[in-house]
Amino acid sequence: MSATGPHRLRKSQQVSTNVGVVIVDDDNAIVVFNDMAEHMSGHARDDVMGRHSSTVLPMEIQTPLSQSGEKATQPLRGGLHTLSITRRDGTCFNAELEVSSLQMQGRRLHVITLRDVSPAEGHVLGDGICATIVHETDRGILVLDGQSRIMHANPAFGTLCGYSEDEVAGNDFSILFSGHGRDIRTLQQFRQQVGEGNSFEIDIQARRRDGTNIWLRAAATPVHDDHGALEQTIIILSDVSRDRDLRYLQQDVVEALASGLSLREVMDFICRRIERIVPDVQALVMMTEDGQVMHPIGRASLPKAVVAQYDGARIGPAAGSCGTAIHRHEEVIVPDIATSPLWAGLADVPLDHGLRACWARPIILRDGQVAGAFTLFSPTPGHPSTWCRRVVGACVHLCMLAIVQEHARQSIDRLAHYDGLTGLPNRAWLRHYCTQARQHSLARVIMVLNLDRFQKINEAMGHAAGDTLLMEVARRLRHALLPDDILTRTDGDEFVIVTETAPQQAAVQAERLLRILDAPLMIEQVELRPSASISISISDGTDPSDEMKTVMKHAYSALSQAKEAGRNCYRFFSPEMNRAAEDRITLAAALRRAIREDRLSLVYQPQVMTGSRHLHGVEALARWIDPELGFISPGRFIPLAEETGQIEILGEWSLRTACRQMTSWMMHGIDIPIVSVNLSAIHFRDRNLPDTIARIMHETGMPPERLTIELTESTMIDNFEQTVEIVTAIRELGCGVSMDDFGTGFSSLSNLASLPVSEVKIDQSFMKGFEEPAGKVYSVVRAIVRIGQSLGMTVVAEGVETQAQYQLLRAMQCDVIQGYLFSRPLSPTDLAQWCITATPRNAQAVTCMNVPPAPRQAKAAQA
Repeated sequence: MSATGPHRLRKSQQVSTNVGVVIVDDDNAIVVFNDMAEHMSGHARDDVMGRHSSTVLPMEIQTPLSQSGEKATQPLRGGLHTLSITRRDGTCFNAELEVSSLQMQGRRLHVITLRDVSPAEGHVLGDGICATIVHETDRGILVLDGQSRIMHANPAFGTLCGYSEDEVAGNDFSILFSGHGRDIRTLQQFRQQVGEGNSFEIDIQARRRDGTNIWLRAAATPVHDDHGALEQTIIILSDVSRDRDLRYLQQDVVEALASGLSLREVMDFICRRIERIVPDVQALVMMTEDGQVMHPIGRASLPKAVVAQYDGARIGPAAGSCGTAIHRHEEVIVPDIATSPLWAGLADVPLDHGLRACWARPIILRDGQVAGAFTLFSPTPGHPSTWCRRVVGACVHLCMLAIVQEHARQSIDRLAHYDGLTGLPNRAWLRHYCTQARQHSLARVIMVLNLDRFQKINEAMGHAAGDTLLMEVARRLRHALLPDDILTRTDGDEFVIVTETAPQQAAVQAERLLRILDAPLMIEQVELRPSASISISISDGTDPSDEMKTVMKHAYSALSQAKEAGRNCYRFFSPEMNRAAEDRITLAAALRRAIREDRLSLVYQPQVMTGSRHLHGVEALARWIDPELGFISPGRFIPLAEETGQIEILGEWSLRTACRQMTSWMMHGIDIPIVSVNLSAIHFRDRNLPDTIARIMHETGMPPERLTIELTESTMIDNFEQTVEIVTAIRELGCGVSMDDFGTGFSSLSNLASLPVSEVKIDQSFMKGFEEPAGKVYSVVRAIVRIGQSLGMTVVAEGVETQAQYQLLRAMQCDVIQGYLFSRPLSPTDLAQWCITATPRNAQAVTCMNVPPAPRQAKAAQA
């Protein structure tokens, strides 16, 4: 190896580099200044040798003196810098500087490399110094022969990749590659550019000796002999894994912004991602609307007590790191919270949670306004690292973009959905609300209020007087309603009220509104007593077909009756509800009897892995065929079970039946990896749910790793903290937990990230319009897949029915697919046959046996 080692590098190898090299000693005096450094800076070597490094290098890489005035132990800032350098003639150019240290003959030297695109001529480094640099630098260096076989590897390469020189010597350069599918393309690019003979850079996904992957940037310089034949290739390797982490963070946040996630969801996502790529920090994003107080808008693992201390805190010159940064419009670094005057009276809470240092940077919008601050806490006293500063700089910019987008979205939303005169929601807003309201079975009272003789007031007194009257009516109605009631102005003199007031109280409320409106007011010295006609329509919310659109139609019908009755009164719309009520009573009794007599059954829909098409698992779905009523859809009897208090028994029955079926499959050699069971939000109100699941698994012999519990987004709305506690306990049992119907409810990305779920299911409604790659639905699905996988979750797409949908999901690397494209829900026997037909690995499986009925005593106890 010595004949081809760094001591024997040819002259042609030395002059082919386009890297300027400056070496300084521990007193910052320049001891080496190569030709390329002369060419880049315009300074002659003889003029700078022995002088201070600041003669040619920017001050940004100089380590400042200590507070005592003594020289710092590290004269230059180590690491990679991209800075502007001023030439001797006063012009500037951008350069990439990398600072590393080495020991040579008992003295410490600091090597600064300057990268530029200009060709280099000449070199002044002697063989001894060159060899020392190769061996002592912290960048990996490889020397390849003409066939791209490794001839030499320096010690830094071993540190970087874990291989010794002897282990890689004689091997092709591709030994470093990770084995990923992109390796062939990367290797082809490498060979092509080496053949072209010019210096180049290429990123390589490499695999370390310990099996971990690492991204390397290879700066390659081909070296040719006097006849132009490739003799050697010199490669300098740098670890750019962090750079790629930062790039992926930026890409994912931009993707989240484009997908329409809320501002809080985006901020929570940024906080969680920065905690993943920057060790030992906890992130917080604060916002201020008035510059006086601040409120949290994003967090990840930061304790709630610390966040609560900031919520509503005042901004000022000594308001912790965050409030002070907003006040000063500049970053504030507190290396030790315990001793900082900025934290006087505020330090106890973070210190109690083991947080010692805090760094905040203001989020400054394009118009110069400070919208908030990005804050990092650390349990270790000290200043942020160079890497940390790079990541935070990118995150602050992303936060600024998210806030600007939110402001624009709010402005557009206000123009499109709010009345310019009264500030109330308009008809477009109400239409959107009615569309969303159909998804939730809540009783609602709709009131349509129409001002009497408003047109005559407009004609007699002018539109300005009419506008004054409308604003006063809006003010009176707003103060008369409850906080949760909805008040909209849908037409010139028409207001619509949506309330969840009990139907028997609707008349009382209508009478009260009429009295409030009747109070006199003066407009242009004329006393007016407004009056109105009010209609009332009621939805009991028990029937999915009972849509808000129908209720609104009923309300307008009743409004006509109120006007015909002489105005200044209210009228109800009373549709025939007796038969519907009787049907509900009959259905509830039949469901209770079906549960007691074990007349329900479970079917199982296969879930298929996208890439291999192997069976991932099955979802258990309840079915009910009544002897008298026939088939009753789950969309009818599941909500009915929740309303009548039977859902807990139904859920426990489903769980026990699915577990017993799984153990039967296992006993008969049917390879079903996982069975998923849906539980209602009501189940998660019971803190004993994990104990119930554990007991059923013990009774049935169910392995916990084969059971996944599915919960819907609405489960999190009622009591998020308790849900987290229960889900955590279920996960500790060894079971999986899946977030079902994601994207249709009110959950935020922070809730998804905070729950220890192992799987997220994209609701089947997203398959409508999904086949348009340029459409919004496609972008949202892709964002969910990317975000779910970035949080370590399996992503399942429901409702897949076409080959086109499958191909798009496969292209975006969605993990699992469920839908009619592969199979409808099957009985246990049919599923066993499906496994034999559709899954080659189960070809030897015997027919699956149905689960035997539970003992009558157990069913009686459940009932």
